[in-house]
Formats: sequence, structure tokens, C-alpha cells
Amino acid sequence: MNIKKRILAFALFAITNISYNAQDINFGDFPRPVPTVSSLATYANVPISYASGIPDISIPLLNLPTRNKNINLDLSLSYNPLNAAPGEAASDVGRGWSLFMGGVISRKIIGELDEMYNDSSFSYYKKNEFDDIYYYNLPGLSGKFKIVRNITANTFQVLNTSSNLVKIEFTRTNNTATLIVDSFTITDTKGIKYIFNDFSLSNTQQNSHLLDGRIYRSAFFLSQIKDANNMEIANFSYQKDIRYKYISPSTINYQTCKLKNITSPSYGKIELDYVYNSLLENSMNDPYSVSKAVLKDNYNHIISQYGFEYLSSSTRILTKLKKINKNNVVSENTEFQYNTSEYDQFVTDFNLPYGYNLSYFCPVNDFTSNPRYAGIGILKRIINPTGGVTEYNFEPQEIYMDKTTTEYLNPIVNGSSFVNSQLQYLKEFNQFSFDTNNRTSRTFIVTGTPNVKKKVYIVFNVTSTYTPIFWDSNTPTYVDFNIKQGNQTIFTNGICANPGNSSSYKMEEYDLDPGTYEIRFLGSGGTGNVMMLDIGHLPLPFKNSEITNGVRIASIKYYKSTTDTAPESVTRYEYQNFTDSNSSSGYNFSPEFNIGDMDFSDFTLYRNVKVTNSDDHIGYTKYYYKNPNDYPSYPTVGSSSIWPYFNLTKSGLLEKKETYNSQHQIIASEDTEYIMEDINGVSSHTLYGGNVFSTAAYFKKITGITKSYLDNKIVEQKVETDFSPVNLEASVIKKYYDDSVTETTLTYPSATGGDYISLGTKNILSIPVIQEVKDNGKVISKSITQFAHPSSILPTSVLTTNISDGSTKTAVTFDLYDEKGNLLQMTSSVGIPTAIVYGYDKTQPIAKIQGATYAQVSPYIQAIVSASDADAANPANEQTLIMALDSFRKNAALKDFSISTMTYDPLIGMTTNTPPTGIREIFIYNADNKLEKVIDMNGNVITEHKYNYKN
Repeated sequence: MNIKKRILAFALFAITNISYNAQDINFGDFPRPVPTVSSLATYANVPISYASGIPDISIPLLNLPTRNKNINLDLSLSYNPLNAAPGEAASDVGRGWSLFMGGVISRKIIGELDEMYNDSSFSYYKKNEFDDIYYYNLPGLSGKFKIVRNITANTFQVLNTSSNLVKIEFTRTNNTATLIVDSFTITDTKGIKYIFNDFSLSNTQQNSHLLDGRIYRSAFFLSQIKDANNMEIANFSYQKDIRYKYISPSTINYQTCKLKNITSPSYGKIELDYVYNSLLENSMNDPYSVSKAVLKDNYNHIISQYGFEYLSSSTRILTKLKKINKNNVVSENTEFQYNTSEYDQFVTDFNLPYGYNLSYFCPVNDFTSNPRYAGIGILKRIINPTGGVTEYNFEPQEIYMDKTTTEYLNPIVNGSSFVNSQLQYLKEFNQFSFDTNNRTSRTFIVTGTPNVKKKVYIVFNVTSTYTPIFWDSNTPTYVDFNIKQGNQTIFTNGICANPGNSSSYKMEEYDLDPGTYEIRFLGSGGTGNVMMLDIGHLPLPFKNSEITNGVRIASIKYYKSTTDTAPESVTRYEYQNFTDSNSSSGYNFSPEFNIGDMDFSDFTLYRNVKVTNSDDHIGYTKYYYKNPNDYPSYPTVGSSSIWPYFNLTKSGLLEKKETYNSQHQIIASEDTEYIMEDINGVSSHTLYGGNVFSTAAYFKKITGITKSYLDNKIVEQKVETDFSPVNLEASVIKKYYDDSVTETTLTYPSATGGDYISLGTKNILSIPVIQEVKDNGKVISKSITQFAHPSSILPTSVLTTNISDGSTKTAVTFDLYDEKGNLLQMTSSVGIPTAIVYGYDKTQPIAKIQGATYAQVSPYIQAIVSASDADAANPANEQTLIMALDSFRKNAALKDFSISTMTYDPLIGMTTNTPPTGIREIFIYNADNKLEKVIDMNGNVITEHKYNYKN
């Protein structure tokens, strides 16, 4: 095998063994101790947007409603390529994938564990500062917080570092030496309480400190959701398994907390099944994998389910998602394929891998951080149930770097040093075989700039050695070399080269002036070959960019089938600077980290992104973003500095959007201006290294200006939105169009006073109670929602204002609710009541009676309520329910009222709807719970839906 092939073979061998060099982890030996929930932190740290180059790849699975319309217990699957990066653990649904379900508070340990010093009698005890970062993920809400310790008073408080006004509280154990959290409660601005009573356990087990080996609570899991009236909305149960250390069977290694059931009282539940694989302990995998997710109604009937299939390897890879209908038949398959090829845009001689073209013996980079291989293992294709294909083509992230300065260019152009492996490569300038029986020296020429030394590499390979006559048998045979120029001899630094072992190859590095040299063969003699290389570089001018860690989306292609070679449509993404196509618009940033944090999970934000979609006939859209550098840090007292608005700008702020047609003519634009301000009463928190700080901020005002360019005419509209510092919600919205100004003012409850303080004290801050609309300064509408019962969060009436005289009248009253919060009676502005009857365990309205009070109909509803509950328990009872509803409609005591009745398949949909006319519609669903057709009472088809899938 010649030396070129040997070097390439070595590189390819290293690729196949990347996993063996990865860090081994388990639940208790990692700065983010729970692999599955740690992957969720990525979504809080790095935005999914054009600005980051991270596309939104998500698949909704199951949906479980609750009694609170603001809360749905969704189960969805999401992919993030950052979670598939080298060194990242595979979650319980596979490398790169996260299953969003329930809620969790994970933590990232910064330096030492916060609660490490939990024994005040210990000789090394101290009141340490708390540095760990906590990430919370809830249904529709995510963010970060820290716990701040007042060392003098030994008190603790939560510092929310996200742009929201959630209230975060904790209970603690009775340990007075430090804070050990027992549970967390997060209350959102709708008054919903998320209670975290369950937790996983881990062991620090780092063996680098006297106090290592502490058992601690590594993550907290959502146990219960309650509304502001303290009614339970959902509850969560967990599978908790304790694993012990092999060296000490009584010592806990970790305790799992795997979500098993999500229950919505009276509605149903989601069940999760897991498979435990002991072989994946101490590997880059969560030892547990999700095998099935099942949606059941309140009576344990299967509604829908999904099965997960994985590739068996050293890393868990999700390969197939199976939708299984209620008859336990697989009705849909979604398949996932992953990239197995290296990136090919790195130019090198011999097609050598990026970063390995300097030395066969001493690779200059680790494969795990080599961008040439950054795409290996990343999601490539999703084959959807209809047979279509979505193909994701990623490429390495790039950031801006100025490569035009003389100081930067000279060593590269002259080849005097290897300073950038993205621009430079080894270039062969001489190669020959030798046989010392024929010649003992060869000459070679080094070209270059006079008086400027050039870096030269000589690869020396011995294939056989000779034993000369009279050679001392105690002296080994060998072949070596040196270099001579004139009277100067340059000796090698390596060992002698001998065939048949690792020393048969060696590479020597020289700094040589241009000129003629002689290579002389030394030793007992033999045969071999020599390769001489210097440093080449890519053609000038260099692009002002630098490859960095991570990947970005380059294109998304859509195919009709797996056999199609040409895509149906393509969306392409470009990230160069709009004013300088030779420069990247990317810049690197880091999420918050502190002293001792070794997890440098940088992310990239781009100022300019161009998106071209072939469906738009090769038109394109330009996106302009602001990033944290547009609001730079400034010094404060001492060596500290403040980086303002970091939590808002770290996601990239869209500043401008321009849409062009295929002739490069602008057809529309959107400009956005931001005014930001720190949230009142929030302390600053550490961003980096203990001396860079920031404060959670909010958007005080956002102004958007849209322009349309039609027939040489510009049509402009402006929208100004002011946000309240009290609740961070929109308070005034002004829309400008031609000479018209429409202004909407929204008023919210307050926790400090006013008519709605009963709501504000329960942290209900984001639900508007007064809405007023003006047109050119004149009030055209005003509505007020009243809450007359201080102990309840349920509205009692809506008032409207007569614009002509300013008088107020009641538009509707909400007269009666049941104990579940269902509205039983409402009365219109003209005094006509409507009664509503709930069935199916008080989850669905089964009858609406217009003109009647609830007191008038309540004596006659027990039969239909009981029949609906029986229908929920057994769908075969639906006809009995329909008959009971028809009898209810014909009740002589209700003959003067208009009655509508409904039936349902719980968690699927309405099955019949009978209006006051009596003309019933019947809704029929297939085994996949999809609406198949709507028929009338006589069986005539009103509408029909067909679903066809490719094999």
C-alpha cells in the first residue's frame, strides 16, 4: 500500500471509531445529569429560526385536552441537530430527538454542585455561592432561572432570567447548612400552577474533591397542574428505578424518574412504555428507550398509539415511528434516515480529511470536533406515511473572520507556517522511490519567496533493508536520512525507519529557505519511497469566514416518493453578508456559563439569511437580523460589565424582511423597530465568568412597517405595539393606514390594586379584562369583562358601552357554573337565558336549551346525563343516548324552548348534531379517528373524505 493510501486508510479507520473516543456518561456523571431532559435545554439556549440556521423539525403525536382551555397535554417529537453533536447523549427517543411531554426542571451544574456543602459540622464546610442553571420546560412555556444565595443571611431566592413573569417558588428540606430543594411550583400569568414534587437522583462521583460522591436531586418533574381555583387539571406519575454502583452495591448511582402516565381527570390519559437496556449503562445513551405511547379515554379505551423503532448500535438511533390505530393495526409509518457521508467542500491534496493533512503520525484535530464529519449521523430524510420524502441537507456553521490583512495573509501565501486548516493543505511537490544500492542521495528544489523560510514536510517510508558484507551482527540494519545544503547538514529528529513495524514510516518537518537541497540516505541501506510536501492554499481572495462547531440547514428538498431523483420543490438557505458576498454574516455566542463550566455549547446567529423557494418561481426573501452585538456590553464598577437585553437578542431579532420576484424586483418589505427595557424589580444575573452580567428584559415597544410595491405604487401600513411593564403584554396597539389610525387599548388585572386585584393576587396578569377601540381618536367599541365573585376566577358578565351617549349595558351574563367550571347558564342582553347540559363525565355539552333557565331544565336532565356517561364507558350505548336525547327534546315541559343536542366519541370528535329543526347530522370516523363522512338521518352522504396512502 503506498503512503497516500495508508494515510487515507488511517483517517477512515478513525472515523469508524469516533464513538470509542466519546465521553462515557450515565445519569450521575455529567454536568447535565439526566440525558433525556438535558436535551430540552437546547431549545431554551439556541433559537430555532432562520437566524440560527436551525430548522423546525417536529411531529405532533397525541393530544389530551383538559378542563382548562389554556392547557392541552400534547405529546410531540422534535429533532435538533445540536443534540446530535459529538459529545451529546442520546435521549430515550434517540440521538438528536426529544419527546416533549409533561414538564421538567433540569439543571446544569456549574463547577461544584450548589448544595455540595450540606453538613455544617464538616471541617471543610463553607457557605458557597450558588451557580447552577435551571431549565424549565412546560406545556407552551420554557425558560431558565438561578437560585441566588445571600451568604451573610444564608437566605435563598429564585432569579428568573427569562422574559416572562412566571412566579417560581420552592419548598426545602429541613437542612439548615444549605438549600436542598424539596419541590418547585411555577405559576404562569394565567394563574396556572405547575407543581414539581417528583425528582431523579444522581451521584456526583467525580472523585476530584473531598466532598464528591454526594447524592443530589438532578432534575424535578411535573407532578400536578392546578388552575387558579386550585382545581386539578392534570397529574403525572413516574417509574422510579434505583441503580447502584457496582463497586459498592449499597451506594446509589442514580434514580430514574421516567414519565409513565399523564392523566387529565375525566378526559383520559397518555401512557408511556419503556425498554431498559443494561448494556447502555455508562454509554452515550439514556439506558431507557420509549417503546410505545398510548392515548386512552377515561374508561381505558385505546384511542391512538405510536410505536418507536431504533437501530441497535452503540448510540440509539430512531429509525421508524409507527402509528397504531385503536384496532391495534399499524396504519402509518414514518421512517427516518441519517447522513453517512462526510462533507466534501474541504479542499485537500489526496482527498485527505480536513484537519488530518499535516501528519499521519500526529493528527492535529479530534474527529469529534472536525467539521468535515459534523454531518455524520445528522438527520437526512423523513419518509412520511404518504410516501413523500423531506430531505434535510445540513452544512457546517460559519462565522465572520477578516482574512484580508497582511499579517494574516503572509504566512499563508508564503507557506511559512500552518495557521488555518480550512485554507491550507499539504501539497506534494516531489515523490520518488529509492534503492541505496543504486543511489545514496537525491536532490530536490524548494521554491518560494527569497529569504522567507518555507514549511516543508518529508514523509519517509522504508520497505526493506540490506545487510552489508562485514556488517556487525550486533548492529541492527536500518535506513535513515538527513538533508544537506552546501556545507550545512540538517539531521532528522525522529527514530530510524525499519520495515515491518510502526517505525517504517515517519514524517519530518523543516523550515527551509528556497533553494536546492540534497537528501542523503544513511544506515545499512535498503529500499523505500519519499514524499515531499509543502503547504498549499485555496485560491485568493479568501472568503471572510471560518468554519465553527455545529451545523446549519443548507437546503430542504421535497420528493414525491423515495424513488424520485428530482425533487418536487427545493428551499435553499444562504448566509453570506448581503453587502459583501465574500463574507459570512455569522457570529458566535454562548449561553450563560460560569467559572468552572466546561460545556462550551456555542451557537451561531446570522445577520443575513436569504431563502429561495422553487415553488415561488425562483423568487426569494431576504431576512435581516440583529444580535447581541448590536447592543454591546459596557463597563460598570470595577472589572464588571453589563450586556444589555441579552435574553431578547440571543434569539436574533428580525429587523427587516424583503421579498423579491424572479427579476430581482422587490415586491414587499417589512421593517421592525424595537425598544427594550429591563423588567422592573429583577436583579442582574451572571452571563460569563463571574464579571459579565445581564438583566432579563422585555419589549417595551415594537413598531412594524409593511410596504407593498404594486404598479410603481407603494402601499404602506404601520403597526405600533406598546407593552405594559406590569405584565409584559400588549397594552396599546395602533394601526396606521392611509389617513386612518385605529387604536386598541387592553387593560389587565393587577396584583397591586384595582377592581381586579382578586385575579392579580393569583398571578392572572395576561388575560385582558377591558378592551377599547378608537378610530381616529373616537371610541367605536368598548367591552368590560366582570368578575363579581372574589373567590372565583370565572367571569360573571360582559359589559359594552353605547358609543353615542357613553352609557354601559350588559351584553351577556354568565349566571351559573358547575364545580368543574362548566358554564351552565348564560343570559343575553335582552334577557333570554340559555341553559347548557354537560355529559360524558361533565366534559362535553350534550344539550343547549335556548329560552330556559338551568333551574327549569334540571329536573329532566338526569336521564341524558346518565346515558352519556354510559356511552363514554361503552360506545355501543350511543344509540341509547340518542334515544334519551330525542325523548328529552320531546318533553312537554320543554316544548316552548329551542333545543340542540350532541353526542361524541370522547377524544375523537362529535358523532351527532341535532339542531332545533331536528335534522340530524351524523359524523362517521375510521379506525384512525379521521372523519370519513357526514350523513343525514336517512343515510344520505352530505360530505365524504378519502385518505389514500402509498405502500
